[in-house]
Amino acid sequence: MAQTQTPAYLTKDDYQALKRKEVALLHCGVSWAVSCSIQNNILNNLGKVFKDQVAVGSVDVEQIPEVKNDFRVENVPTLLILQNGKEVKRFEGVQSEKTLAREINDVSRVFDPNQNIEAMWDELRDKEIEKELFHKEILIIDDDPDVTFCVRTILEEAKFDNIHLATNYMNTVEHLQKQIPDLIFLNIGMHNKEGNRIMTGLRRSKDWRGIPVLVSVGPLEPTRVYEDTFKNAAILKHGKYVEQPRTRQSFTGLVRHMLLYGESGEGSQMLHVGKICPPGAKQL
Repeated sequence: MAQTQTPAYLTKDDYQALKRKEVALLHCGVSWAVSCSIQNNILNNLGKVFKDQVAVGSVDVEQIPEVKNDFRVENVPTLLILQNGKEVKRFEGVQSEKTLAREINDVSRVFDPNQNIEAMWDELRDKEIEKELFHKEILIIDDDPDVTFCVRTILEEAKFDNIHLATNYMNTVEHLQKQIPDLIFLNIGMHNKEGNRIMTGLRRSKDWRGIPVLVSVGPLEPTRVYEDTFKNAAILKHGKYVEQPRTRQSFTGLVRHMLLYGESGEGSQMLHVGKICPPGAKQL
């Protein structure tokens, strides 16, 4: 999963060393928050582009509480751009790659400030990140073999090459105990309420709750049918639900987005999988 690629939280010594750098980006967060995990993944991408010229790191403010006093951190995630240990810019909440790249470059001048940093960032990101994106693991959880075949085929045609399958709760648990995927595609309407059980288990597990989940529903059922299956509405909200209708291109675009950013973004609608996998999909 992206967890393994996310920068580890700094030790106290590392934190002190980062403050001594000429220019640094410091993410103040907590290890258990999904928003901080999303921000960490974004920092990982920034670190690849700025390399050794800008120090990039994350600190868990619960493990190193002096950070709160050093920089008056009250909310997480909080991002600080430091110059020789002094704060020069501050941002609260999850920040995009482009925003941070522009602001870091405004201080560091690693790249020509006259360039369009956002356009340049797109090019750099394509080179440094896109080549890794298609190797990230996607776990499809569905008990309908036709839909599974269709979704897998669409993803493979889009060049995603690390796709795994599970058909029920036990298959899913066995897989997650061996390997944490970067993204889960889950049919919430599986037989015997298996989808309900899996979603609930994912969001109540300390180890699994940070996995981005793309939730699909059957092509003919209204969203409220699936909302009603959850006694705890908060659990239902912890997933990315996609407004319909969706095309195959927009579906794969969403997968790319979620692999890069997790479940960030507005909206909480369902993906009606019948829009991209109609009856007879196995023959496509």
